Amino acid sequence: MGAKLAEQVVSQALGTGASIQERMPLNFQSNQLFDVWHNGRHYIAKHYLKTDERDNAPLREFEALNLLAFLDIAPQPVFYDPALGPVVIYEFLEGDMWDRTRPTAVQLHQLADLWITLNNLPPDGLWLSRGMERTMQDVSAMFHSYLSRYEAWTTQHFPSGLAGAAHCRRVLERLPAILTEFAQLPDPILLFCRSDPRFANVIQRPDGRLALVDWEDCGLRDPARDVADLLTHPNQEDLLTDEEWEAFLRPYTTERLKIDPNFNERVHYYLAIFPIFWLLLLLNTGANRAMSGKPIKEWQPNRIPINIQLRRYLARANCWPAKPTATDLADLANLSFFPD
Repeated sequence: MGAKLAEQVVSQALGTGASIQERMPLNFQSNQLFDVWHNGRHYIAKHYLKTDERDNAPLREFEALNLLAFLDIAPQPVFYDPALGPVVIYEFLEGDMWDRTRPTAVQLHQLADLWITLNNLPPDGLWLSRGMERTMQDVSAMFHSYLSRYEAWTTQHFPSGLAGAAHCRRVLERLPAILTEFAQLPDPILLFCRSDPRFANVIQRPDGRLALVDWEDCGLRDPARDVADLLTHPNQEDLLTDEEWEAFLRPYTTERLKIDPNFNERVHYYLAIFPIFWLLLLLNTGANRAMSGKPIKEWQPNRIPINIQLRRYLARANCWPAKPTATDLADLANLSFFPD
């Protein structure tokens, strides 16, 4: 069905005679991508698959590509017609994605400069990023629902996971105090932000410049939230040391503190929340995957063994505001959340 729809949209956008081929999806991908060639030019047709995002996600992406077109830091937009379906067409962007590659200090500084450019866009008339409309109470309720779903699955299908679930339940008991402290800070000024800051969305272009792809989550967001998301995202949370991250954080934080004196404090609290988010989201995703009949043994959504990544997030959540040590991780080594 996706290929048929993509063909129809491509025909409407570019005319007849296009060659279309579906790309092999990545582990974390929630959409279909099609390579499109027409009159010697290369395009991408992106079909959005999430049922709750079929209206908002393509609209956010296409509006963002138009907003950013003059900066040449994202694919150039070509076509989107919501009446035809949730498919956006944009020009193919040459380059290599970072993904699981460790960027250099120079590249991290480039990324900081790119984020600063995005934040400097005038916010008037722009939309909220995906999820920014949720209150912290909504987030807390979502966390509890994720853990409850995992607990129900592991009780029935993988009792060995109950010990890990108990650790997660204790982490959630800390959350109300963290959110109460966080709420004492002044509300941030929302700026245009990348959102979904996984390294797989960073493209190293042939001329050395950086560009960013996959804009369906972008919009007005607290920049402190974006930074904590970047530092803890499953795609790259294990790749860089705190010292290596400074190549990004120094220039970016310096710029933010010029107009946002509470920026670092908000990053501090978001670094408590995001490890809990990723821990419970991955548990919920794995449980849903198992219940839908998909293989769960040796599941590696980010090319990291899932139990290793979950223990890393649990250690972060347990130790905050301190950083977990090798001893903290070793203390969790016997926990298994899913079959190895």
